[in-house]
Amino acid sequence: MKSARYLCLWLALLGLHNAYGEESTLVYEGIAYPLKPQGSQQTDTLLYREQHVLTSTAEGAPLHRHVRYVDNDGQLIAEKHNRYGSNASTPEFTLVDQRSGYREQARLDGQQWWIGSGTDTKWQEKPLNQHDHALVIDAGFDEFVRLHWQRLLQGQSVNFSFAVPARQDVVNFRIRRTEPNDEVLILEMRLRSRLIAWLLDPIELHYDLESQRLLRYRGLTNIQDNQGQGIYADIHYHYAD
Repeated sequence: MKSARYLCLWLALLGLHNAYGEESTLVYEGIAYPLKPQGSQQTDTLLYREQHVLTSTAEGAPLHRHVRYVDNDGQLIAEKHNRYGSNASTPEFTLVDQRSGYREQARLDGQQWWIGSGTDTKWQEKPLNQHDHALVIDAGFDEFVRLHWQRLLQGQSVNFSFAVPARQDVVNFRIRRTEPNDEVLILEMRLRSRLIAWLLDPIELHYDLESQRLLRYRGLTNIQDNQGQGIYADIHYHYAD
């Protein structure tokens, strides 16, 4: 009887190990520098670092992302959590700026999305009811690119509606390949409306053609400066493996 109990315990522990063993973890870092014109000879100055830990299933579906944003001295300036569901392009997320207490969030309540921003004393949140194209939320953009990888490789444009918690609204974007490259897929992301396109410079992204991993991001970020404005940065990503 005792051996039977030990066998049952061992099988239970083995099942627990296998359940956790089915998950994989990807650790990588983004190093952010001030955005400057291509070819500029200005000296690079480190703005901050992004420390990513992405947990996925054995099949590669993302489950959770934890990002720490640290300054030159290694001090935590912001922290973000993403929780992925059945649609990897629309993860729930919370971003908290440790310096000011400012927070951005997208959460799913049943079938209803809510997006909000502010501090604990000045919090604003609205339901996200309408969007013209496929909805994309925060880091879900990375998954959205891979979902449409072949179309983008072929030079086709892809439209999407991006949730902007700071405005409690969505903004329509178009993404497309900009130039052929044997090693990198270079994408340009522009506002869909020509009437307001001048409000935001195009965002440029570089993806490795083989691994489909993001290598570089150039444009507006979700980290604020001392005046509460979004920082424009050139972020280079480095992977542990």
